[in-house]
Amino acid sequence: MALGTALSRPAQLDSCEGVLRGGLLRRRAELRKSWRHLMPSDCLESLGVFAKEVESFLSRVDAFRDWRFAAAFTWLNCNASFMDCLGAIALARDIEHRPSNTGPAGLSLVSFNKLASNQRSEILCDRYRCPLNIGLPSESDVAEELLRQLMVTDRTKLEEEVEFDVDMVLLKLNLVGVRAMITRDLRFLDALNYFYELPRRSLARMRTNPRFLASWLCIYAQLLGAPEW
Repeated sequence: MALGTALSRPAQLDSCEGVLRGGLLRRRAELRKSWRHLMPSDCLESLGVFAKEVESFLSRVDAFRDWRFAAAFTWLNCNASFMDCLGAIALARDIEHRPSNTGPAGLSLVSFNKLASNQRSEILCDRYRCPLNIGLPSESDVAEELLRQLMVTDRTKLEEEVEFDVDMVLLKLNLVGVRAMITRDLRFLDALNYFYELPRRSLARMRTNPRFLASWLCIYAQLLGAPEW
């Protein structure tokens, strides 16, 4: 009896993993066909030199890179700007980084949440100049707060179709997506799933920031193609 129970658990786990994997691949196939509805030609063209690369990345099948190595470091420093680093990660390119034995001081979430939206955005872009750092164990509190905001405050605003800060919501979606890449925490992937499943009229408002929108879609595509969840 004990042996039978022991043997049944891996089979059930394999079955669950197979169902999840199948669902993610079906969503990836859907995204590959429908992303142009979220980012029409004029929005894509506004990306300039990045337009062709984004188009190719979202349209192909094998859009995936394993970023889990970042979790082994205390902190990572980058010379490039936040947007350049985020773009490289989203398009599965290498990014130049230098490991550090020390990271920045902890972020007070109470003080952070009292700031204006543009100030919070600046703090996040500065702190996560190398966006891979959002996936480190030391940043779990910040990541959890961003996830909470997306799935409570921001979600409510989009569902009720009231005004929301497009740039801030997209910034959080990108950071939460990078966190999911490194930690393989399904809750963070679920947040991206939820926002992708919003009515197209809600997502259309995010076209006001094409670079953030493009990087989010590319990160989402990588997550859907990740072989291990």
